[in-house]
Amino acid sequence: MRAQLFGGDPSVRLSVVLVLAVALLASVTGLGNGFAYDDIPIIVENPMVQEFQGIWDYLTGTYWGQNRGNSLYRPITVIAFATERLIGGGAPWPFHLANVVLYALCALAVLALLRQLLPKWGALVGALVFAAHPVHVEAVANVVGQSEMLTGLPMLIALTVYLRDRQRGTLRTASAVTIVVCQVVAVLSKEHGIVLPALLLLAEVMFRGTRFPAPDAGARRQLRMLVRLLVLTIAAYIVVRLSILSGFAGDAPHPALEGLKMPQRIWVMIALVPEFVRLLFWPAQLYADYSPPMVPVLTAPELRHAIGLSWLLVLASVAVWAWRRDRVIAFAFGWVALTLGPTSNILIATGVLVAERTLFLPTVAVALVVGHLAVSLRAWASLALKPSVQKLIAAAGVVLLFAAVLESADRQRAWEDNATVFSTLVVDAPNNYKAQHALGELFGASASWERAEYHLRIADSLYPGYDLLELSLARVLHFEDRCAEALVYYDRVLKARADAEVAAIGRAACLLEVRRLSDAREAATKGLASGFSSGSFGLILQKAESSLVATDTVDARNRWYRAGAPFSKSDARLRVPVLLLKPPASLAPRKVPESGAKTRGPVGRDP
Repeated sequence: MRAQLFGGDPSVRLSVVLVLAVALLASVTGLGNGFAYDDIPIIVENPMVQEFQGIWDYLTGTYWGQNRGNSLYRPITVIAFATERLIGGGAPWPFHLANVVLYALCALAVLALLRQLLPKWGALVGALVFAAHPVHVEAVANVVGQSEMLTGLPMLIALTVYLRDRQRGTLRTASAVTIVVCQVVAVLSKEHGIVLPALLLLAEVMFRGTRFPAPDAGARRQLRMLVRLLVLTIAAYIVVRLSILSGFAGDAPHPALEGLKMPQRIWVMIALVPEFVRLLFWPAQLYADYSPPMVPVLTAPELRHAIGLSWLLVLASVAVWAWRRDRVIAFAFGWVALTLGPTSNILIATGVLVAERTLFLPTVAVALVVGHLAVSLRAWASLALKPSVQKLIAAAGVVLLFAAVLESADRQRAWEDNATVFSTLVVDAPNNYKAQHALGELFGASASWERAEYHLRIADSLYPGYDLLELSLARVLHFEDRCAEALVYYDRVLKARADAEVAAIGRAACLLEVRRLSDAREAATKGLASGFSSGSFGLILQKAESSLVATDTVDARNRWYRAGAPFSKSDARLRVPVLLLKPPASLAPRKVPESGAKTRGPVGRDP
């Protein structure tokens, strides 16, 4: 593999050692992490991961598992999780070890790719930047980020093989097969792999006639064969994906994007351009989540769009200049555009506005640009600057690299578990509604109702009208025996989402507890007619009708009375043990933060 990617160059050994060292130093601190955030539903609660299934089951199953609906198709990633679970018996360490190993391999693959486009020294600088980049922490520290590396690694290998062969002239048959295999692995690991053919085309367009010689008849034949194979592979993938998922996108969009048309989503993303630029080039502050009002959601032109439009104008101008003067830089700009495309929310609304893990592949372009500029700076400095000044610049670069490694290593521990992730997020971004919502759910899961209500009400004030948030608040009030207040939120949820079964059950149970017995009976009857949980609604109906008999408010609708069933006239409370009202297990904490909430990260270690 080393000979295939690096060409057998003996000078590569030192570069490999340095890149490996930086990648490991930046990531090994996450080996002690547990499961957090999406790890819980995708790994801990997913039967496809917890019990190893047949290969066919994985190839026809969904990423989140059957109990989470029909969303996303990543069979190789799920197989990898199931294998790691089998190795460790459910312990988190094999998952995190796999992430660290994959990250180191990706850093080496970036080194190999850059060596096809840059001098050896520039390639080393760029690969070191990639290995130390703090924005990669989420992809490595959070287990589910493994899909970013499982799809990124084969894509990097495919590009390296293609660039190597085309710079030599003809694409070999073995290389074409390697690229197709990489394509299959990439798309079956994460849907982002679908952009690989576009990246290959980008390389061909950018470098033909400069780095790539004009293809002869044999080379054209090989390229046509590769195109056919890739088209067939992508077509087969789309057909399979559509047959398994309810739609191509699969995953539900971010709440802030629900119902927005493409023009509105474009305005939303233009306002977020400065955040993407910051994360790619100066990620001094990182967050586990980027949700409103922490980040703006602007669906129509406003003054704040001026900054985003200015950045786009500058970047477009540089890209046009690079097309004429420097094709390596132009290739980097095209790389960013293509790799950000699947999560740009332009063509398809995704589940995130901004997510650090989705910047894993785009940072390859950052590494390429930095490596290229480092080569130019070195050449200029050797002619224009004194040796002492050159050494000072080199020392400053080393200091920046060391700071990035320290930031990455420290940030890894912010993903230790749910309590750490969300309490840190509340400190780092107190105006992020999702941080307050998640922390409120955590306190609710430990029956700390007062603290749960505190954070949920903050979340509701930050992002009013969100039905899942109002459902969380309704359940907390319900468990606090404050059904009169909970009913207000249950009604709001059901008005927005009539099929919300948990809200329907909670509302019926609360009606019973506040002794609105006829209303409770009606709600339970409607629930049963709608096909909801017969156990929960049946119990509520039974208690409501029994109590109606006990209070002598009997009419012909009361089946309990018509059946001659016994009843009691005691004043016992009408509490209903409805299991579905439990806080979701996906947010059940490993450790619940107390008044001194445990946090990690660049801000507020001791909130």
